[in-house]
Amino acid sequence: MCSILGLISFDKKIFSQLNFISASNCMKHRGPDNSNYVSDKKYFQFAFNRLSILDLSSSGNQPMTSSCGRYICMFNGEIYNFKKIYHSIKSNFIWNGSSDTEILLNAWIHWDIECLNKIDGMFAFSIWDKKLKKIIIARDRAGEKPLYYYKSKNSILFSSRPAPILKLLPNLKKKYDSSSVALYLESGYFPRNKSFFDKIHKLEPGAYIEFDENNFSINQYWSVNNFNPNVSKETTLDLLVKECELLLTKSILDRLSSDKPLGFFLSGGIDSSLIVALASKITNKKNINAFNLGFHHSDFDESDEAFFVSNILGINLEQHKLTPSSLIKLIPNMHKKFDEPFFDSSCIPLMALSEFAKKKVDVVLTGDGGDELFGGYKYFSIIKILNTPGLDKKWIRKIFAFLSSKYGTHQSKLLSHTLSIQCPIEQFSFIRSVRKDFISVMRDDNIQENMLQTQFINSSEKMNASLNAVDKVMRLDFLHTLNDDYLQKTDLATMANSLECRSPFLSKNLIEWSLSIPSKFKVSYWEKKIVLKKLAEKFFPKKFIYKKKKGFELPIKHWLREDLLQWSRELVYENENYNNLPIDQKKVIEIFNLHNSKKRDCHPYLWAILMLLDFNRKNQTN
Repeated sequence: MCSILGLISFDKKIFSQLNFISASNCMKHRGPDNSNYVSDKKYFQFAFNRLSILDLSSSGNQPMTSSCGRYICMFNGEIYNFKKIYHSIKSNFIWNGSSDTEILLNAWIHWDIECLNKIDGMFAFSIWDKKLKKIIIARDRAGEKPLYYYKSKNSILFSSRPAPILKLLPNLKKKYDSSSVALYLESGYFPRNKSFFDKIHKLEPGAYIEFDENNFSINQYWSVNNFNPNVSKETTLDLLVKECELLLTKSILDRLSSDKPLGFFLSGGIDSSLIVALASKITNKKNINAFNLGFHHSDFDESDEAFFVSNILGINLEQHKLTPSSLIKLIPNMHKKFDEPFFDSSCIPLMALSEFAKKKVDVVLTGDGGDELFGGYKYFSIIKILNTPGLDKKWIRKIFAFLSSKYGTHQSKLLSHTLSIQCPIEQFSFIRSVRKDFISVMRDDNIQENMLQTQFINSSEKMNASLNAVDKVMRLDFLHTLNDDYLQKTDLATMANSLECRSPFLSKNLIEWSLSIPSKFKVSYWEKKIVLKKLAEKFFPKKFIYKKKKGFELPIKHWLREDLLQWSRELVYENENYNNLPIDQKKVIEIFNLHNSKKRDCHPYLWAILMLLDFNRKNQTN
């Protein structure tokens, strides 16, 4: 886990070495163990910060030049099947060490583009060909590792984060992309191919850039649309559970390879508990160190569940509880490590957990991806119910319309609105939105309505027409919510503390296998994660498995009316905080007052606005 910063310029205009290294140092926390810089002082500049996990010797340092001298590689991430790849190509090369970077570089030399279909891992990497004067920049399938870039006519500047690009090109800092802001205010995240900043883009997951003096192209090497449920194949739940156990166990085994201390995040939920349970079967339990963060708020605290899991499995568990006051103190300062506005408030406890775990380990395994691939959210069951063939929703709509008019409760209004929508993709975009039915705070001259709905519809139209509504919305969550929100959160929160995070559910084989399973084995009308819960029955009692799901969240709704009221009021009412932003202060104040009146719960939408204002305030002063 590291950071990369690179420039390819066919104008032969490069930055000073001092400025380039200074920009790279913005990401020093991502790779504190070693830093290097290389340049031909004409076409390319590369800077790298290394977090050493595999092959701790200097032979694993980057930027790495191939033994033939033709190629230069920068690589952020891990290749989990590196040993298998090494044995396939070892006789073709002279080797300097045993790092997965060297294996990746030689695999690319050996297989070229086909290498991308052979590697299983999380990655953002670049390979510069000195002879052809061409660069390839690639990103992993799920989007675990970020990659941002700025493209001008004859050059490309790319980085693990936007901050170094902004430091080198400060004029980009004050110009925001209004379409990105519009989507952020509806969804809580930015588009897959854009950032908050107008000219800085993201490389989408499963894609690679090819750039030389005459060509710039973005190509997709992997897509969820290449895998569909095999409804003609007869199977059973028991058979799928066995297959899942084999695939997940193999993925965990691959991710246990580390030359640094390794541990597990254990929330007490099914996904992380299952990963620790399977790990306890393939490695010595005395070597399993799990970490859990608890809250002094019963609605959000799963520390008792984590303790229960550790007792059953006989593993080591280190727990730390945070008070509301200690968490609140972290909120105003979160942008010190974040170079874009970030909505998801669970990043705050995750940063605290990462800091806690880093005292003992350098690598952690998490349950990221389990909900999206195996149907862990209540939204999926809602979509299944609402789109049951033959269901007459008229009488249901009448009931909730009556409840909404008579009692005016927040939940009844949302349910009534959802029931008024016919298209399942539009239903899901409303359910998944943070804005819901509240007014848009975008200025009239920048209004871009239903950005999330448009994004979801565009993505769903590329899917196989035979997919049912549940299959489609689960894929939308994998494509957008997981990548653009949850994996961003995990990367930012862990790397802020120089901690590498690995996600067994996101192995290539497990993702593709999951996409081939009919949704009836994942989600029913009342049950979720059917396959995973059936597998979990091998390790835990049913009472634990089928308990009500808790999220890794904070009571932001209450804090905005109490502990954070003064802080949020100052953000909302200070005129200068709106500079450069395409949003209307009067509309923001309306949302702020509505939430604090307790007539409606606007906290997800209001929180997104506050994070935007807070980031903008700090961005103007830096």
